[in-house]
Amino acid sequence: MHFPKLLLPLLLLAVAVQAAEPTDFEEVTVQGIVFIRIPAGTFTMGTNDAWMAQLEAAHLWSRFENVERPAHQVTLSKPFLMGKYEVSQKQWKAISTKKNPSAFKGDDLPVESVSFDDINAFLRLLNKKEGKERFRLPSEAEWEYCARAGGTEIYGQTKEHIPITAKTLVDHAWFAGNAGGKTHPVGQKLPNAWGLHDMSGNVWEWCRDWYAPNFYTAQAVTNPGNKDAANASERVIRGGSWFLPAPSLRCAFRGASLPDARSAHVGFRLVCDP
Repeated sequence: MHFPKLLLPLLLLAVAVQAAEPTDFEEVTVQGIVFIRIPAGTFTMGTNDAWMAQLEAAHLWSRFENVERPAHQVTLSKPFLMGKYEVSQKQWKAISTKKNPSAFKGDDLPVESVSFDDINAFLRLLNKKEGKERFRLPSEAEWEYCARAGGTEIYGQTKEHIPITAKTLVDHAWFAGNAGGKTHPVGQKLPNAWGLHDMSGNVWEWCRDWYAPNFYTAQAVTNPGNKDAANASERVIRGGSWFLPAPSLRCAFRGASLPDARSAHVGFRLVCDP
């Protein structure tokens, strides 16, 4: 097939533009941090009736777990970039003007003992370096969406879209059963179905929402996020840590901490807006 010479550059440009279109779940590196491109979508947030019944039968459900209820559909209407890994100490030291606060030292270990307020200072420096406000913490809904990675399983699903179980969790997470009482380098365990590592275990991860026990019943079902500081004193943390048993690493398990609190159990991962 032959094309006029004047038309060829336009055809080549069209092919180049088509090839440059972003692909869901591809890796994107921004400011030296690796992200996974997460599409918009709808998922079931919270612990459903079937999983609650199993947890009750195993004596792992109490009135305190009711903060995970009711399970309901949530829509995230915009795509975003989610950190492939928890932020490492090397990445922290490259941006922050503060001394590495971590209790367990190592460049490839997740940075921990950082407060919500510390992270805000880190984000200001990172966004200044980028030249615009792109980096932030995930909302609680974004975090759970990524932890579930397209499934409804209690611990999410593997890269092969097989449910992660209590028995196979050891291949995907550092927790009380295998961590040896310490954190471990990010990315050593297998990723979930969307290519994200350590969504369960290693360190808890800060989210940007204020914590509310009735979050699931009070918040909107599209792009939910709790900004009500007047009725809350703690920020959400998610994912469990090296210190906790397996049931506390489930996708819906919710935690909270004061914004100025620091703990060797708590770190973070970043979101980058496209």
